Amino acid sequence: MQTPSTDRKTVRGLLLLLAGLAVVALAAGASRMFWKGWQMAAFADILRWREALSMFLFAPALVVFFWFLVRCVGRGRVNPVVKVASLLAVYFVACGMGMHDPANRMCGFYPAEAMPPSVRQSLVYFDDVLGHQVFWTGFVLAAWALGVQQVLTPLDGRVSPFAGVLFAGVDLALLFVFFTNLAFEFPQTKQDCRVIMAAATLPTAFWLVRARGRGLLRMPMLLVILPVCWGSVTLTWGYWLWKGMP
Repeated sequence: MQTPSTDRKTVRGLLLLLAGLAVVALAAGASRMFWKGWQMAAFADILRWREALSMFLFAPALVVFFWFLVRCVGRGRVNPVVKVASLLAVYFVACGMGMHDPANRMCGFYPAEAMPPSVRQSLVYFDDVLGHQVFWTGFVLAAWALGVQQVLTPLDGRVSPFAGVLFAGVDLALLFVFFTNLAFEFPQTKQDCRVIMAAATLPTAFWLVRARGRGLLRMPMLLVILPVCWGSVTLTWGYWLWKGMP
């Protein structure tokens, strides 16, 4: 089936934005796993370049890519509820990442005996509990906004086989990022897996109920959200079962 020109423009835009998103996500993950030299240099008092990159480069870039993705998926017809959810997603993701890095750095920078136990307990709560909850709230809202908007504005035709291969490449990159962030921090990330499943549940249910038989090949954003979310959780739990962790 020949894809209409409007579809080609939308698919091209989505692929470019998703490729940029994947590059930023991979770079953010690599900055945590590798490149331990210059990133450890001091930046603005107790912060290091690693935290500065996360707060002032990677987080803003992810937000910008997400916002343009919403507009691209909606093709100029973004649902008002989706707009509100998107704005809240941007707010919570930015807050969560801004909360995590300074608190996490302070916990590592100052020895435990250098601060009262109550202060350290508050920092740990701010980082590991509240900061994670705020960030994951934004993540869930972002997945819901993109997924719901995609069901509301599907393509007129199916994505081409070549475009399907490119979307699969983006999926693999994002699956790698999700898996490496989930699998190796057991049991802390058990809750994260449940949150990711919650992020995928609404788009999945909305597609099954509202799409009325329209295939996923007409909904390229779901070709990313569903495999990445469900796939990363499945791979993570499979890895944990293989290691005998749960």
